Amino acid sequence: MRDHRAGPAQIVAEVTREGALAAYTLAIVLVVSGVGFIGASSDELWRRCRRAADACDTSAAAAGLVTLCSIGAIVAGLGLYRRVRRRPIDPEGSSRFVIGLGVLFALGLLLIAWRIPAWTCDRGRFDPVLDLCMHPPKTSDPTSWALLKRATALLGLAGGTVIAVSPRWVRFTAPLAVLAWAGGAGWLVIETLVADGT
Repeated sequence: MRDHRAGPAQIVAEVTREGALAAYTLAIVLVVSGVGFIGASSDELWRRCRRAADACDTSAAAAGLVTLCSIGAIVAGLGLYRRVRRRPIDPEGSSRFVIGLGVLFALGLLLIAWRIPAWTCDRGRFDPVLDLCMHPPKTSDPTSWALLKRATALLGLAGGTVIAVSPRWVRFTAPLAVLAWAGGAGWLVIETLVADGT
């Protein structure tokens, strides 16, 4: 369905209430995440590096890249908000923005799964080839977190798919997607930007 009241050059596609809610949620997440990543990386970005500080130069470069991507996310979020706000609401319109919520949920849980350690060793170091903790002259079995990592990743992919194909549930799935993203992205920021910067 299209809004035929607009001129031929300004035809605007209609969107459902569920699609609009999903789009506004995505726009807010993009803007807030962008601002949060910029804030978390600002210390690394503006830190003065002394001579022979390769690690400092590397972290400052990574912070610069994060800042550029975050500015892009903010611009995209503001553009999405402006674009959807101009679209008429109609039950027969598009709900495709709900797919973005599914992607957001899946990415959040995949980030959580990525941050979960694959193994722990009470003693020694983990050898990925032998799948053992090495502490010569002996070895021991690691305490594995691999099952939790796989379960979290599968839950993210399955849940993201369900969210993407269920626009009627958007009032319930939008907060879940935001929580999953906040958990995954927040953990990533704390471990890689905030903790390293202290």
